[in-house]
Amino acid sequence: MVDYREVFRKMPMPVLFVKYKLISNEQFKMKIEFINEETLSFLNKTSEELINKEFFDILPEFKDDKNFTYKIQNMDSDNIIYTKYVRSLNNFIKITIQKINDENFIFYLECCIEKRVLDNIKKKGNVFFVKDKDNKYMDSSYSYKELSGNANIDIYGLTDFDLYGAEIGSKYFEATKEFIDSKQTYTKENCNLNNNVYLLNKYSILSDDEVVGVIGVLETIEGKLERISDGGVIAEILNNSSEHIVFKDVNGIYLDCNDSFLKDLNVKREDIIGKANCNVKALSSINDSSIKTDLAVINEKKRIIYTQEINIDEQVKEFEIIKEPFLDSYGNVAGVIATGRDVSHRREIEKLQQEFFANISHELRTPLNLIFSSLQIIKFIKKESCEKAREFNKYINIIEQNSKRLLKLVNNLIDSTKMKCGYYKYNPKNGNVVSFIEDISMSVAEFAKQNNIDLIFDTNVEEKIMAFDFEKLERIMLNLLSNSIKYNKANGKIEVLLNDCGDSFNIAVRDTGIGIPSDKLEYIFERFRQVENRLRKSNEGSGIGLSLVKDLIEIQDGIIEVKSELGIGSEFKIKLPVKVLSEEHDFNKEYFDNDSNDLVKRMNIEFSDIYL
Repeated sequence: MVDYREVFRKMPMPVLFVKYKLISNEQFKMKIEFINEETLSFLNKTSEELINKEFFDILPEFKDDKNFTYKIQNMDSDNIIYTKYVRSLNNFIKITIQKINDENFIFYLECCIEKRVLDNIKKKGNVFFVKDKDNKYMDSSYSYKELSGNANIDIYGLTDFDLYGAEIGSKYFEATKEFIDSKQTYTKENCNLNNNVYLLNKYSILSDDEVVGVIGVLETIEGKLERISDGGVIAEILNNSSEHIVFKDVNGIYLDCNDSFLKDLNVKREDIIGKANCNVKALSSINDSSIKTDLAVINEKKRIIYTQEINIDEQVKEFEIIKEPFLDSYGNVAGVIATGRDVSHRREIEKLQQEFFANISHELRTPLNLIFSSLQIIKFIKKESCEKAREFNKYINIIEQNSKRLLKLVNNLIDSTKMKCGYYKYNPKNGNVVSFIEDISMSVAEFAKQNNIDLIFDTNVEEKIMAFDFEKLERIMLNLLSNSIKYNKANGKIEVLLNDCGDSFNIAVRDTGIGIPSDKLEYIFERFRQVENRLRKSNEGSGIGLSLVKDLIEIQDGIIEVKSELGIGSEFKIKLPVKVLSEEHDFNKEYFDNDSNDLVKRMNIEFSDIYL
């Protein structure tokens, strides 16, 4: 028999000479009879701790591996290679097994991960983990256990399901499985752990070109925008863009930004990275609004676009800001990516456009006044003598009604434009809002009756003195009542319901009309929006009325809501805050009585697009 001992001593790799002894059909022992010097340093043990000791006591991970024991028992003359993670060595150990005879085996040991690589990862304080080919955790840094929320448990042998639960765990598990199956040597992913964004670098651990495990090393991406974008051309584009580009985590902490953002704010990168708006002087004024919009993006997982005024170097600039969720490689929201564009010039252009509309609207009003003046003269002449008085009267009515329709459109356009330009003034006075709305409702009731519609007025209080803008509230009520008549059914009903709620005063206008489609409800208060319905002409209305109503309510710090069901009817609810001004703001009763005399005229203009 060949004396292997001399051969072993000269070998540059760890070697075990093992005596095999079968105990039963399924059980056997393997006693270590000889080792070389390399084995001592490899296993970090003395000769006394190894010689004549059971192999499974030295490397117990192999004892419980039925696949390994099966291969040993059924081994023929060919060598076999088996790799397994050994906790005591913090490494995957590759064993090449050579069968000398039925009783003697030689085990050649190798580490799959170079020791210097592991030491380097640990010395740098990296957040890391090690998994085997079955996707089970073999080892990790304490910081990784902290991030996963499992700082106080041993994660050896556990899976992502055990650490993160079914929903998130399945994403992490499948991503690693896909990486193992692909046999790639490296990949990188973005991941969100404990509300912190990391770049996850995955490295394959190989044994004879087979993937036996994975090392995952996480690195923070603060100040590393180029790492997210893969560097190169994309990173260069981001930094050279004139638009502001920033990346924040879910806590509102800046992870990175482009050079344009830093230049315009006149700040250094270290003044931004790792901080929130409240800690950056140039951005502290927008902290509350920024938190609100960030949360909307994170919670709803969708893009939002809005404008924001920002004071930069004592100059107020308006920015159009686009925010959208940044998703990690597993579909979890990891943060917010925001781009900002200076649109101050656009605001000036829009203001000029709105002023133009206001001017041209006034130009339209002038010929209308001439038409009305001419009508008055024609009516006077008609009284003198006219052979075809009835036909003459018919055309006069057509001219008058359409002039009123045109006047209503112009009034709405002027007021809507004034509102957008900020020229529309709020003029509140103290008055009895109950009697005010009741007078308007009763005036409209007669008109509604001519259209075979009943108007019902009801209130839970007879008097409520509060501050409100009389002209604007009248405009609101006439518009809503006009729509309730216009879009009602024959023998329909309109209800005007008032409810004093103490701090607020609620007004409801309810009808039994044709209703509004549910998919159109969110648009009806938008300027120039029209809700088409096959029961009505599609070109009726300008799409300004309800937009103006909403503006008139909001200028009084009120809100308006709508509920509607197609074919059943609609209900508009107004909620106004209850405020009382000093006595000098009490409404002049005499003026109110005189002004009420013109209510019919204003009502005729508002209802001019309703045909009796």
